[in-house]
Amino acid sequence: MSSMFKEDPVFKASPESIGSLVVSIQKGLLALPDFQRSFVWEPKRTIELLKSVISRYPAGTLLTWEQSTDLQFGNRPFEGAPETPDKRPRRLVLDGQQRLTSLYQALTGTGDYKFFVRVWPFIDREEGVLRPLEEVDLETAIFAHDGNRRARFNPLDSDWQLENGVFSLSEYDRLRPWFKSLSREVGQDRDESDQLEDLLHQLRDTYLQPLDSYAFPVVDLPEQTSLVAVCNIFETLNRSGKVLGPFELLTAKFYPSGVKLRDLWEAAQQEYPLLVEFGVDPYSLLQAICLRSHSSAQRFDVLNKLSAVNIEKHWDETVAAAAEILDMLKRECGAISPQWLPYSMALVPLTAVYPEISHLKSHFRSTAREKLRQYYWCTVFSENYDQGANSQAGADYKLLRNWVTDKSDQAPEAVEDFSLTDADILSARANRKALFRGFVTLLIQAGAKDADSVQAFSNMPAHESSLDTVRAFPKSWLEVSGNNPEGFGPELILNRVLVQRSTKRSIRERLLPEYIDGQEPGSQRKYLEVLDSHLIESDPESGFQQRNYAKFLRERLSRLVEEIESVTGQSVIYDSDL
Repeated sequence: MSSMFKEDPVFKASPESIGSLVVSIQKGLLALPDFQRSFVWEPKRTIELLKSVISRYPAGTLLTWEQSTDLQFGNRPFEGAPETPDKRPRRLVLDGQQRLTSLYQALTGTGDYKFFVRVWPFIDREEGVLRPLEEVDLETAIFAHDGNRRARFNPLDSDWQLENGVFSLSEYDRLRPWFKSLSREVGQDRDESDQLEDLLHQLRDTYLQPLDSYAFPVVDLPEQTSLVAVCNIFETLNRSGKVLGPFELLTAKFYPSGVKLRDLWEAAQQEYPLLVEFGVDPYSLLQAICLRSHSSAQRFDVLNKLSAVNIEKHWDETVAAAAEILDMLKRECGAISPQWLPYSMALVPLTAVYPEISHLKSHFRSTAREKLRQYYWCTVFSENYDQGANSQAGADYKLLRNWVTDKSDQAPEAVEDFSLTDADILSARANRKALFRGFVTLLIQAGAKDADSVQAFSNMPAHESSLDTVRAFPKSWLEVSGNNPEGFGPELILNRVLVQRSTKRSIRERLLPEYIDGQEPGSQRKYLEVLDSHLIESDPESGFQQRNYAKFLRERLSRLVEEIESVTGQSVIYDSDL
């Protein structure tokens, strides 16, 4: 084996029994970080976990984090556990909250549901022996009850428990006297009672003992583990569950300082509905604040340099700025919904810079907003955020801040070094997401209309505009007709036409010119008017009407280049052979 491989991992999983974990929860030594969601498991999932424990099946790994005496994260006890304000938890559970909460509540009798075990499914009373575990119907043996008094039975009633051979799991550590009472209730004589009591103790020691001794592998992160490492480790171990992101970690970090990020974020969403409409990640607001405070949007700096003071100073302005930027992109840049926003990361430097603009006088503010839009369009069509987005945001912010406020003539890289050729636009396919979305939003910003209502998409209410695209010249037609001698594929961005999804269902994979020809004369005129708003030539000699794919692409490319040059303030380089 190569010497590059090490035998010992950085973090090892050590076994911890359910009994010791429950005690640690009860004493407040094991707690939850404040950002963890509430307990949500249904009782059937708890029963499945109890069955796995009793059967000694693997039930996953737990992830905990040792807490430093110097830096204490916001935390809370497990649901059902007592408050311990005089004690600081030694560890926080990052992964395993639902499993540990369900086991804790089942074994201590807390929570909305109580869990019970029927002993008779485990015992063959005729033979006077325990059944093999594989023959035990655990579905019948374990059940939950919510304390509904209108139910036909009450499993909390001690007489009912003896009559039916049922005990509460919360009494697991105190079963000896109950076993004696049950064996006397059922046994016909002393010998039979003694034999049954012995079987009940065997049942506890053989099949129920894992409820105390079952050991979970616990990966315990040492207290010196960095916040960045905690994020990365959690994401690796918990890809299928709730993601632990920097916002959640910082929520817990700042909680003891009185900065309640979750409350701030909920208030921001209520005050600015656009944040909800566009699904803004609250972490991006923290990145913008970190740009304003430390000129960086890198995860390491957000986690380690951002302070509670920074949040208190910049939060309100940053949230308002994010809403203003979204409003600008929606009303002035064609990004009418999050579906078509080319780069969500571009919001970070734009948001960080906007407070500088809001303090300018109205005339200068208007010029600064024009520069912001220019920067945005240049960023989209140069695809500047496809790689290294966090680094790019930091570099852009430093230049953008001074450029838009006329403190410097040096523009950000996307503007200063803008480079786009007509050949690149021509060959671009729809899988280049930022460029494709930029193309769509540019159409919307330029006045593209809906084929049915002949209303500009930008003026349509959000609930009425469910948009998609169709191919003007579909793949099947290009293959059959042979009308593609230059070999242009059907997936080109230039071959896409923006429509309502209901219209797309009508068109399907038909050739768009033929689909229009099949409409009533009035509808045909309407469609031709709409095509012009989509930068498509539609006169009788046009490539569209002549079913000439190459000519269609050439004509549309020419008009699109004009629009790109208009919004970017830059020249597109002519480099194609068309």
